Amino acid sequence: MFNINPKPADEDSDGKLKPPTQAEKTCAVILHLSGLCWLPIIPLQVLALIVPFLGLQFARAHSEFVEQHAVQICNFQMLMACFYVLALIATLFFKTPIFIWWVAIGASLFSVWEAAKAINGWPAKYPAGLKLFK
Repeated sequence: MFNINPKPADEDSDGKLKPPTQAEKTCAVILHLSGLCWLPIIPLQVLALIVPFLGLQFARAHSEFVEQHAVQICNFQMLMACFYVLALIATLFFKTPIFIWWVAIGASLFSVWEAAKAINGWPAKYPAGLKLFK
């Protein structure tokens, strides 16, 4: 789908993923934890979208592990952005911030769960996403 920064061709790739290094795991965890920016106590919700997209662009050329996590994060964060817009509309209509908190807490819980999987070197798989990035 969207492929702004294509992955360079590997000459010696046998199709298997190499075990991730500690730096790759840390980078994936930081990208996952950007989902905490959906919380209304941090007034920078746009960072929940920008950080994973920047990570995806840098990861395509450097790490297959981080790229796999970044693709999952970008797809999930795009879905959360759609839910957040709907929650804002519902908040204006019903005059209660509970909808924004539902989205924020849900996105934060899934982000922390996937960050824990990343620190252990496991692949990421969010329960839902828009599948815009591959």
